[in-house]
Amino acid sequence: MTADSIRVMIVDDTKETRSNIKKLLEFEDGIIVVGEAADGAEAVLLAQELKPDCILMDINMPGLDGISATEQIYKVIPDCMTIVISVQGEQEYLRRAMAAGARDYLIKPFSGDELISTIQWVWQLECARRSHNSAESTPLRSGRVIVVFSAKGGVGKSTIAVNLASSLVKQEQKVILVDLDLQFGDVPLMLNLPVKHSMADWYTDGCGSTGDYLLNHSSGLQVLAAPEVPEDGELITAEHISQMLNDLKPLADYIVVDTPQFFHETTLQSLEEADQIILAAVPDLSNLKNVHRCLNVLEKLNLADKVKIAANKVGSEGIKLDQFSSHLQHPIWQSLPYDPRLTAQAAVQGIPVIDLNPKAKLSRALVHASEVLAGTEIKPGKKGLPLASLLFARKG
Repeated sequence: MTADSIRVMIVDDTKETRSNIKKLLEFEDGIIVVGEAADGAEAVLLAQELKPDCILMDINMPGLDGISATEQIYKVIPDCMTIVISVQGEQEYLRRAMAAGARDYLIKPFSGDELISTIQWVWQLECARRSHNSAESTPLRSGRVIVVFSAKGGVGKSTIAVNLASSLVKQEQKVILVDLDLQFGDVPLMLNLPVKHSMADWYTDGCGSTGDYLLNHSSGLQVLAAPEVPEDGELITAEHISQMLNDLKPLADYIVVDTPQFFHETTLQSLEEADQIILAAVPDLSNLKNVHRCLNVLEKLNLADKVKIAANKVGSEGIKLDQFSSHLQHPIWQSLPYDPRLTAQAAVQGIPVIDLNPKAKLSRALVHASEVLAGTEIKPGKKGLPLASLLFARKG
């Protein structure tokens, strides 16, 4: 017997018949006889006690007959599958049995193969019915895909991705962070997370369920790691990215994707799949041209309406935000202050910025950005309350 065995109860007023049926099922893997009853009344009581998956019910019995017993059992245990057994093959008997709640019937005499195949058939139908009902009653998750991209390296893109994902988890969201820098991804390192498996293992194992390859962080955040060996990144195609993201959507409220800073086919696929694109940019002259070009490319790809610009390292030497926004002809979504010491410490220790120093201006800005994404930002309250107290008034 296994946990998935079909639990069968036999009901017949003849002891020899019950014994013969039991012998037919004795050596069949996946089917176990859990009880026997000699009449309909006993069957009703025993069924409520044992709650079998399937009842083999003889129709012609003294006292409460099989059809009446089937009807009573169906009222109290509707998921129990009853297969009626009779020497009578008349349509009227069969019609009455099915109307009473029977799932199928067998005409005596029957072979062991007929018996087993009938039990397995009604069980398959029941499993399909339960699965369908479960799908209808349980709303399916469809996680929002947030892609963090940049037109140039060194702008803090991965820091933004890791901290947005970590902050969303603190808001009781189910979050998966995908490291899409297939050659040089370092998301697990930034979280001090050992890489037990990665996208490369997913590919090698036949591209099955992506959820089986997630790494679990102590915070509750889950991570899909990039291949550890750079050349393995070449194995992953745009089609694979689409498959992985679609696999992950039912598993999370948010899928945050950290990308490399170039338009590789896999990056383009993630941008296409994105619900929102966060374009990380440092407001200085060296970034201005690249960001402008990037926006033009996204415009040509009909993706511009998804883009939100996160200005990072604000306060370092560079262009004023209003001038930066004016040159780009695009609004700045969030402003993240420059804190090189904190970001360096976070990287060395493998701890998100928001956890290492929650009160730092950068941490507060990152938390605020995640709340805006999730639609849970705290609006200003009474006049005079500092913004910091509003941001951190949340419980948990």
